[in-house]
Amino acid sequence: MSGASATLGAMIMAQRGCDMPRCVPIKGIKNTTEFARIVEESPEPVIVTRNGQEVFAAMSIELLDSLRMERARAELYRLIEEAEQASREGRVVDARESNRRTRERYGL
Repeated sequence: MSGASATLGAMIMAQRGCDMPRCVPIKGIKNTTEFARIVEESPEPVIVTRNGQEVFAAMSIELLDSLRMERARAELYRLIEEAEQASREGRVVDARESNRRTRERYGL
């Protein structure tokens, strides 16, 4: 491990007071190869700080995809619950009628 990456690792270990598991001071991202490795290996977003304040977060593409999927799943469950509630309240339309209205509305 080079001196620069050893320094970055030491800076990460020295950070305290951040809610997320990994915090990196902004000066620590000068070694972009090491910073990218840390981000790719971290199961959580890596928080970059300036003067002890959170500035931005970096995360792996896998983590981003996972968060997107989680958000999409939550939205799907919300829509299903909304549809079930509408059904319980009798706010339903026959599928043929719905298709007819859609075709009429959009000129299909």
